[in-house]
Amino acid sequence: MKYKLTSTLLLTLLLSACGGGGGSSSDSSSTNTNSTNTGSTDSESSVEYTGVPYDYSQYVDALDNANLQQTDLSDCTDDDINNTCSKSDVVDAGEYEGYDSEYFYIDTDSGLLTFEMEGDSNRTELRFTENFLTNSADTKYTLTADILPISPSTSVANSTDGEEITLLQVHNKGTAGVTDNSVLSHPLLRVVWDGENRTDDVTGNSYSNAYWAIIKTNADECKNESNPNYNDNCPDSYDFYYLSDYDANSPTNFEIIVGNETLIINVDDDNKVNINIDYWANLYSYFKAGVYNQYTNGNSVVQFKTITYSESDYNDETTSLDMNALDPDLPPSDNFDLSTWNLSVPIDNGEGDGYAKATTITVEELNDGYELENYFWTDTTDGGMVFRNYIGGARTSSGTSYSRTEFREMLRGENTRINTQGVNENNWVFSNAPEDQQDDAGGVDGNMVATLAVNHVTSTGNSSHQGRVIIGQIHAASDEPVRLYYRLLDGHTKGSIYIAHEPSNGNSEQWYNMIGSRSNSASEPEDGIELDEKFSFEIDVVGNTLNVSIMRDDKDTVTQTVNMENSGYDGYYVKDGETLEDYMYFKAGAYNQNNSGDTSDYVQVTFYSLSKTH
Repeated sequence: MKYKLTSTLLLTLLLSACGGGGGSSSDSSSTNTNSTNTGSTDSESSVEYTGVPYDYSQYVDALDNANLQQTDLSDCTDDDINNTCSKSDVVDAGEYEGYDSEYFYIDTDSGLLTFEMEGDSNRTELRFTENFLTNSADTKYTLTADILPISPSTSVANSTDGEEITLLQVHNKGTAGVTDNSVLSHPLLRVVWDGENRTDDVTGNSYSNAYWAIIKTNADECKNESNPNYNDNCPDSYDFYYLSDYDANSPTNFEIIVGNETLIINVDDDNKVNINIDYWANLYSYFKAGVYNQYTNGNSVVQFKTITYSESDYNDETTSLDMNALDPDLPPSDNFDLSTWNLSVPIDNGEGDGYAKATTITVEELNDGYELENYFWTDTTDGGMVFRNYIGGARTSSGTSYSRTEFREMLRGENTRINTQGVNENNWVFSNAPEDQQDDAGGVDGNMVATLAVNHVTSTGNSSHQGRVIIGQIHAASDEPVRLYYRLLDGHTKGSIYIAHEPSNGNSEQWYNMIGSRSNSASEPEDGIELDEKFSFEIDVVGNTLNVSIMRDDKDTVTQTVNMENSGYDGYYVKDGETLEDYMYFKAGAYNQNNSGDTSDYVQVTFYSLSKTH
């Protein structure tokens, strides 16, 4: 097996920046200590910043759409970095060629975009140039970012006022297009790291060394009591939502969604905030990202693995595909979050009893830069994650007819003390399962979204086998609530999409055509999908309702709903006469559905994004 190790990570960038209000923040040590707290206006970084962001193609789109705002430390009053310093746009959108600085650079040790800044209320931030209204009923605006502050508790160790670093914001631009005199001095939202102890306004629990959402609860000007617009609502102008503990070993993923008078915040795929913000209705806003210090006497270093800004319609008839910006020089685990997947590859591990048994690549191995030539690798032209599977490869069990190169969801991650099977923290259940099972499971209900292209299908062997590949599944303990197929018949240029639903109670398997037909003699679908054509799928299940959708640019979304009320997925299944607890997990990849053709024939699928939530 081939392992490809690398110290660099993917960075995607598309975003924004500016200043805030309300809030304050500790941590244990990090394995990467890139900065020292100099307390000096010279502000010399301890990192050798040899990476120019605009030299990396994956950053260009973002930097073409974002200004870089930065405090001028040489302008601080009385040479005090904690005093008043000017802030300005140091680089305009699209003009980053050749630019880096001690505050904004690519860290050549980690490959991450890095922001630095010293002193209280000083900043280095990207400010996305587009402004939007949060009450738009048609459009939602989304910012996602994977962020890792480097040793923040060390950064704030000498602070005499506050321990907070602002990382992301939704900031006000002005009322209904008037952007001069109507701008509030407070953002709608700041996502911060805070080292100090703080209490969650929802649960009443207290946390330190954690990430928080600080949300403005009104649209009043509350800068100080002497302000003529100060009013009785001002003393209670912010709510504080605990988001997650700080993890020094890996970036934390944040997703902020605004629109239709709603603010949603997801952290590592868990929903943390979903509130009405109708009071912000007429205020233009914009996203920001970077470093904005709310503490004294220190230097912050924050690295971004990914940043993505997008706009989409709430009731879209056509879909813009979810495309990650991928680095073709990195292994799949550095381009994708594979922390809760293992991988089956059709290579004989020698453990089969009379058959060639497939090899399982553990979560730990997969995330250590794993690649296997001709089976699982990063495409060197576009950075996609490639799955290939040959006819006649090793199988996962003696009862399986076909081989696969395929992910299996592992919610336990690298915690091998949790069993792979059973209702436990490794697997999930439907919300119609008994409450005790929902309490024991690693998740309840599920959603998986992917963008991909099928590159090659089999053309040899039995005509009923040719051209078939399963690209996504929900697998239960014994059966499969859904299998998602792509099929391209010999002589056709456009393929079909269909699904199978296998009940758990012995009822007949159900088949649903979504694009074209699954028939061996079907005519070519007029709206079919060609090889190498990118498309997205979504598998979503809540209780007994299963929805599968296919999305393509400039085409209507196709959705198939399956009512599973009579399918036996009520929390139990029967095996060998014994009633056992049922459980679920997602699968994705290239599951070849041909075992009759030439052994050199194969299926190949390339993924460009893959995410799941519970």
